[in-house]
Amino acid sequence: MKIITSLFFYILIVLSGAGLVACSTTTGGGDAEGELRVAPEGDKLAATNVKLGVGYMQKGSYEYALAKFRRAIEIDSSYPDAHYAIALLYDRLGRPEAAKEHFEKAISLNPSYSDAYNAYAAFLCRKEDYEAADANFQKALTNPLYRTPQLVLINAGICSVNAKNYDRADGYFRKVLQADSRQPVALYQMAKLNYESGRYLQARAYIQRFSSVSRPTPQSLWLGVRIERSLGDKGAAASYALTLRKQFPDSDETRLLRESGGR
Repeated sequence: MKIITSLFFYILIVLSGAGLVACSTTTGGGDAEGELRVAPEGDKLAATNVKLGVGYMQKGSYEYALAKFRRAIEIDSSYPDAHYAIALLYDRLGRPEAAKEHFEKAISLNPSYSDAYNAYAAFLCRKEDYEAADANFQKALTNPLYRTPQLVLINAGICSVNAKNYDRADGYFRKVLQADSRQPVALYQMAKLNYESGRYLQARAYIQRFSSVSRPTPQSLWLGVRIERSLGDKGAAASYALTLRKQFPDSDETRLLRESGGR
């Protein structure tokens, strides 16, 4: 996890249907994040309140966190981090309209705020506003100083899968793998995309690459079973199935395996 300015915080953004993993983003925006204004004296107190609110939020003390974030905005309504933090909290509290308002405020105050674009895009994706989500992922990627573009590309790819825009998803995951050929999320997603497109040999190659860099998951093992069944390799399919039953006996994927005729 990267640490930006004085905020020690991260939030997991889990896209519906993501399957394997979640991607993390951090609050804040320091020098490397783009053109942040130089904070006047008043911002120090606002930043302190945001940092305290983040601590409460991490502990699940949402009422206290909300009070701190609101106080930060009272002190300095033009402080982007305060709006970003409260947007994340409102989203967690199931208040989407308030979350949307503050995501957009944070972005308007800092047009280079890639973390906020990424989080807002994930929020929009969960609301199935896929085109708006993709537009915000693209804005996150336009900042040449952004330190973790791969996280945005992965989120954008998973969102594109959810939108059933498989060609776009393929493009995002390929960009990730061009930068890091061992990135497990992208490898799994490429295996899944190729399997669903009927390209079973390519799917096998990607799931094998995934298995070489990551521990097995119920999703990856079940995908391996289906790929090998499609290729007619009963031995390889049985090997994946055995590992799935032994390591994840209570998983949904093991249930699907049994329902499909696997022991």
